[in-house]
Amino acid sequence: MKKLKYSLLSGLVFGIIVGIYCYATGKKEIAIVASVFCFLTFSIVSYFKLFSKIDFSEEFEKIDKKSIVYSGLANHFKDNISVGGTLYLLENKIIFQTNAINFAKRHQKIIELNEIDKTDFRKTMGLINNGIYIKTKDNVTEEFVVNKRETWKEQIEKVMKINSSEIEKQI
Repeated sequence: MKKLKYSLLSGLVFGIIVGIYCYATGKKEIAIVASVFCFLTFSIVSYFKLFSKIDFSEEFEKIDKKSIVYSGLANHFKDNISVGGTLYLLENKIIFQTNAINFAKRHQKIIELNEIDKTDFRKTMGLINNGIYIKTKDNVTEEFVVNKRETWKEQIEKVMKINSSEIEKQI
C-alpha cells in the first residue's frame, strides 16, 4: 500500500511541476493534458521501477522521547553507502533510524550499550574529522558521521559508565 501511495504522490508532484511549467511558458492549452499525462505515466513508472525494490515491511522501534539522553542528525554507513537519519542515545542502547528522504536504503540499527567494546573517532574519506565508530564485543564496527563527535563519544561513555556502576551495585 505504501508503494502505491508514494508512487501516486511522486506522480502528482511531477504532474504539477510539468503543468506549472507549461502554463508559465505560454502553452496554456496543453498544460492540463500534459500534467495529467505526466501524473499517470510517472506514477506507473515509479511504482514498478522506483519503489519496487523498497521493503516497507520493516517497522522502526518507537522511541520514548523522555528516554533520550542525546540525539542528533547522523549518517550511517551501510553497504559502503552513507545513509542519512537520526542517531539516538538512550539509557541502554543506541538507535539509528533513516529519515523519510532515504526511503531507498531505509533501515534501523540498534546497538545495545552493554555490547559496545570501543568507541573512537574516524575521518570521513580519510580527511574530515566528523566521524565516530562503534566496535562491538563480537567485532562488528558501525560507522557514523555526526556533528560534535567529541560530545557523542563523551555521552556514550558516560552512559556506559553509569550502566556498569549500576550493574556492580546489583552484584
